[in-house]
Amino acid sequence: MNVEKIWKQEEWVVHARNIIENLDKFPLDSRLILILRHSHRNDPKPLENVNKLRLTPKGHAIAKRFGENLPENRPIRLFHSIIWRCEETAENIHAGFQNIGGSSEIKGVLGPLFDIGLQEKTLTEKFKNDHFRKVLFRWSAGFYSEKDWTPFTIYCQQAAQLIWNQEKSAHNNGIDIYVTHDWHVMSFRFGWFGLPPDENWVKYLGGFAFTFENDHILLYDHQGLSSLEFPHWWKPKN
Repeated sequence: MNVEKIWKQEEWVVHARNIIENLDKFPLDSRLILILRHSHRNDPKPLENVNKLRLTPKGHAIAKRFGENLPENRPIRLFHSIIWRCEETAENIHAGFQNIGGSSEIKGVLGPLFDIGLQEKTLTEKFKNDHFRKVLFRWSAGFYSEKDWTPFTIYCQQAAQLIWNQEKSAHNNGIDIYVTHDWHVMSFRFGWFGLPPDENWVKYLGGFAFTFENDHILLYDHQGLSSLEFPHWWKPKN
């Protein structure tokens, strides 16, 4: 397997490369949060449980390469969804970063990186018949009953309380990496920053990076670097 060729040329790696190449746009002493989709997996076969799909060999290799390309001077901590491919992604990033002498710690499973509060199995059929964007917009608009699905705003804000508060215990100039799923990446981006999902759906190992400044949030995603105000429900630290 030519990992270098995959990293530089395969289309699905473009979001991961862009994140790596733009981390230097953040202040050197900033504490960064990265929300990432897991690395490459195969598409599920008919009747196959997508939650049991693991990384492909190239998925393992590129996750490790991602870790090897992180800035060595920024210690990292890794959190992941309970699903195997997310844990595998975190482990490979961890191993790659250690290969270059970086300081890395795997913190383990964090609930909101998988659990979105979906109660009714019948609602999962929506994901099979409609594009994720359509379901996400309906969820955010309150289309589904609260008995069946935790309201979108509540889910996103509760996830922020768990994830954003981790920043307080992070290393100075460290990076906290959260490995999750495409649905969660796009939900957090929408629910935290008011940026609705566009046609450019997140690719494997894609996502976004952000940090808290004194009076704003500095965000990097597939649309570039932007400065955003804090949402009303989050009080920035003094």
